[in-house]
Amino acid sequence: MIFLPLLMFFTSIKIQLLIILFFQFTLRSIMRTNNNVSSFKTSLKLAWPISLQSMLVTILGMTDIMMVANLGDSAVAAVGVANRIQFVILIILTGLASGVGILSAQYFGAGKIDRIKKVIVMTVIIAAVSLLPIVVLNFYLADNVINLVTDDSEVIRLGSEYLWITMPSLLFVALIIIFENALRGMGQVKFPMVLSTIAIFINIMLNYWLIFGGFGIEALGVLGAAWATIIARFLHALLLVVFLAKVKHIVFPSGIRWSMLSKQQEWRSLIALVWPMMISFGVWSLGTFVYQLIFGRMGTTELAVMSLLAPVEGLLISFFFGFSSVCSILVGQRLGRDDFNDAWLLAKNYVICAPIVTLVMAFMLIQLEFYIFKPFSALSANTLVVAHDVFILLALGTCIKVLNMTLSLGVLRAGGDNKSCLLIDFTGMWVISIPLTFLAAFYFSLPLFWVVCVAYSEEICKAFMFVIRMRKKFWLRNLTEIASEGKC
Repeated sequence: MIFLPLLMFFTSIKIQLLIILFFQFTLRSIMRTNNNVSSFKTSLKLAWPISLQSMLVTILGMTDIMMVANLGDSAVAAVGVANRIQFVILIILTGLASGVGILSAQYFGAGKIDRIKKVIVMTVIIAAVSLLPIVVLNFYLADNVINLVTDDSEVIRLGSEYLWITMPSLLFVALIIIFENALRGMGQVKFPMVLSTIAIFINIMLNYWLIFGGFGIEALGVLGAAWATIIARFLHALLLVVFLAKVKHIVFPSGIRWSMLSKQQEWRSLIALVWPMMISFGVWSLGTFVYQLIFGRMGTTELAVMSLLAPVEGLLISFFFGFSSVCSILVGQRLGRDDFNDAWLLAKNYVICAPIVTLVMAFMLIQLEFYIFKPFSALSANTLVVAHDVFILLALGTCIKVLNMTLSLGVLRAGGDNKSCLLIDFTGMWVISIPLTFLAAFYFSLPLFWVVCVAYSEEICKAFMFVIRMRKKFWLRNLTEIASEGKC
């Protein structure tokens, strides 16, 4: 069983040439528009490590599902629901860490690198204060939260135990993603990728050992996946901090004293930047949990289908996470040095190319459907039949999701236009899509395929609103100057 995720990993390595070719296709158009060979090389150099790292993280999520698939639908559903709950919190933390990335890119572009480490310390403090109450409440409310999604007692039991073990590891994840965003903002992307690859290998090995047992350890099943997750995340955070301290990296907060963090103006500036992002990311991730709740109430089969397909969809989206991240980094650096015209041209080209290249990748993924579903052959035949139809829909629907990701994460938020992103995310998901999806599932009692189709109304509406907002150019602003005035 361990060879399946490793095979997927090495297969992903094998297709890196194809990945690079796609980035070349996309980024050559950017180079032609700007007539700047160095811009193309910089984009490619930054993009592929971020995408590869994001894909490997997604493969890790697939590994958890694959390895517990032999334990039945309940185990798959339990891990899927528990991971979705953690995903809500993780995405909120990502919104916080993205603020570090935005400021890091603009400070780097403006030549004010020394300010980055102060932002890191302040963000870590905010993350810790936000997370600790959640970790404590998790021990008391995990089963109640899972019960919102399903009334299957076995799923509730397994999912609660999984959350009790893994939820504290989000403290390690917060530290990791804050440092990673700071490094990426400065254009340093290979080190986070290498470290993440090591952590993922550790997690896969621990998964196999602890889930199925061996070397004096009895098989722990779902709990084995949970322990593997928290151990790997701890080691990842430890390796990251130790390395940065040892090399005396500019982002490592050595020499930072509390007196340096006492300026209320700087705290107000940082909070003004990140709170719309945290709420926006939270609104979106909470919405994804509501979708999971709807699917779960439709039945255990539907919940199992969406649980096993979520990492598959994430694999395609994660490929383009590097695409949008590089867009944010390069646009942010240009905004930091007041090069607004170049920032606009660069952003426009990324937005045009994103859905085109995603569609090509979606067709490639569809051709690999047999190999993707092979690890899940132990699931019931009905589950696999339903999964096949939804898989095609998710693969093609990813095109519009990547477009929205590029517009939001890559362009608008690079210039701190976070409140408009919050309004658009809330409107598309909570005002339009979730009510329609609820009606489709429970009033019209449509099959899962059509319920998922209705859920894509969110992405269609958001795409129109994001494009309109981008064209208004309110996001073309220098945040390093605004931050010095105590507002963002």
